[in-house]
Amino acid sequence: MLIFISIALASFILLAGSFFFGHDHDTDHADAGHGTDGHDLSHDADPTISFFSMKVIATLTMGFGAAGAIARAYGADYLVSSFVGLASGIALSLLMYFILGLIYRQQASSIVPTSSALGQTGIVQTGISPGVLGEVSLNVGGQYMTYLAKSTAATEIPKGRTVKVVGLIGSQLVVEEV
Repeated sequence: MLIFISIALASFILLAGSFFFGHDHDTDHADAGHGTDGHDLSHDADPTISFFSMKVIATLTMGFGAAGAIARAYGADYLVSSFVGLASGIALSLLMYFILGLIYRQQASSIVPTSSALGQTGIVQTGISPGVLGEVSLNVGGQYMTYLAKSTAATEIPKGRTVKVVGLIGSQLVVEEV
């Protein structure tokens, strides 16, 4: 019975620690761009929960330990206690998975993907010379954003001109004068 209690207690400490100090969601941070606005991602990066997250696994092992200890206290042998613990741990971890999924879906995000700038028009803030980056400001997703931009033209596009976004190179816009 001491083994089951130890597993439950250690898992509880791990679970509590992951809630208080953890950063437990499955977003690929390598996809974050480094545009001038600091809010650039190359694709959808909403936080999600994985069945293999620390919170879900700790819930599984905590349920296993607690239910196993209870089964042992009622006189079950170790094999039966282990199966009772496993079944309870799986049930609790599934419940935790669905509750965390519900919580993560309720979160809002202010991230505006660069791809939403395609087809938009904006104003040149820093002149764009051929082969040299400039800056373009435009309204994207209800936010006024500034991006680094390259021109498709062989001539300079001076500050204050209106441009249209025709492509993307990473987090940089490809623009042409309107």
